[in-house]
Amino acid sequence: MAQGTTLALPLHFHQEDQLAFLLSGCRHFLIAGQSIRLTAGQALLIPANTPHISRDDNPTQAGQTFCLNLYLIPGLYTDRADCAGLIRHHLGEQASRIHLAPPLPLPLPMQDAPLMGSIQTLARQARMSREAYSRRFQRHYGLAPQAFRLLQQLNMTKAQLRSGSSNLQAAIDAGFADQSHMGRLFRRTFGTTPGRYRVGPAPL
Repeated sequence: MAQGTTLALPLHFHQEDQLAFLLSGCRHFLIAGQSIRLTAGQALLIPANTPHISRDDNPTQAGQTFCLNLYLIPGLYTDRADCAGLIRHHLGEQASRIHLAPPLPLPLPMQDAPLMGSIQTLARQARMSREAYSRRFQRHYGLAPQAFRLLQQLNMTKAQLRSGSSNLQAAIDAGFADQSHMGRLFRRTFGTTPGRYRVGPAPL
């Protein structure tokens, strides 16, 4: 559950599909240059690895926007009817409208392939040079392919930490050269240290 200013997030993406259902207020998403605004009772399905920006779209009533975010196995819920059923199951609410994120204009580098080779392959598939692919990637998604790959690694680190891995093991599994490098990038990106993230929020 997210509220008010916690909804204002810079460019990011998730390893899971995200289904955002707005309970009250307004929320604004920017995805691949397109703007999607949600009002109470509406939902948005964002596929895994889709870069997006989100914010509370009602600054005059800060704190009055409430949104339930469900993080789902990629590809499990793909249409509006499935998403509506999921919202009914968890909240007993009927969504008035379910938006689907716009299709991505360019293919994304995959985490299980070397970055440069992946970019070259994707550029060939798009019938573009590597440089043209990288420029268009930056224009469409707001970050370079290298930055996208780094966020993939950091998202993987978060998943590893949530599962109980140590900082060192999470850094190794995500492909970082060393733990301190991962720690600096993690804190700069997410505003907390890997150790604090793994422990979770302190009890009230």
